[in-house]
Amino acid sequence: MRKLYKIIVLLVITGGLVYANPPKRAISTAQFTTEILLSIGAQDRMIGTAYLDSEILPELKETYEKIPILSRKLPTKEKFYSQNPDFLTGWSSVLTPANLGPIKELEENGVQVYIMKSLTTNKIEDVFEDILEYGKIFQLEKNAERLVYEMKEELNKLREKLPKKKIKVFPYDSGESVPFVIGGKGIGNTIIELAGGENIFKDINSSFGNGSWERAILDEPDVILIVDYGDLTYEKKVKFIREKSWLKDFEAVKNNRFIKIELADISPGVRNVKAIKKLAKEFYNIEI
Repeated sequence: MRKLYKIIVLLVITGGLVYANPPKRAISTAQFTTEILLSIGAQDRMIGTAYLDSEILPELKETYEKIPILSRKLPTKEKFYSQNPDFLTGWSSVLTPANLGPIKELEENGVQVYIMKSLTTNKIEDVFEDILEYGKIFQLEKNAERLVYEMKEELNKLREKLPKKKIKVFPYDSGESVPFVIGGKGIGNTIIELAGGENIFKDINSSFGNGSWERAILDEPDVILIVDYGDLTYEKKVKFIREKSWLKDFEAVKNNRFIKIELADISPGVRNVKAIKKLAKEFYNIEI
């Protein structure tokens, strides 16, 4: 019966997934997908969320709090299936046998899966396309189109004001002996660039990766961008860089040129243009 349901409900066509009926019992296992679904008005079809990295966007807080939180991290497979879900989205890392299971297993159990393609690209256009895809899946196309239009308009206004010279950015995530940093192949790097910055580790061929303190010293970054999430807070990371890192005597450190960015801000989603605007203000005091 579940296999028959799957065949009837889901059609695969060029341009994405089309449901005869939109999901009614959706679960989101990432903050960025949760915020997208809430932003397009899919909250009535959501039965659970997980993996909150930071505070939910203020404008979504009231709606978010009405949806059950299945887990602060990843829910167990038993907890997940006890909700009788029909749709899953979020981090691709949940799709392993040790977690919620591979896509084939989920589909055989009546759960359709959508993982954003912008998780593996560095194009802001792919974020927009993913948002529009959610609009199609949940049959909320107009809401998704309106959201994307507003994001594009804000981005275009900002682009007109950016100076040609780029500010050098050291994008620090974590690590002491070796800095773990934002690389050049994810949306985090694109956000830095669209805000008028130059990531000194843009040659790293992944979204995040190991940089080097030596490279940072040679490139002399103008600002230090710190990714804030989890128990290793922004304040702890600043303290380490000030007191123990190779950069402690740098002008950027002495001049307190630290900028905080949430992990959710540099994950693909509705926060991305807000993050670009925030960085542009920090880099150049530009506002729109």
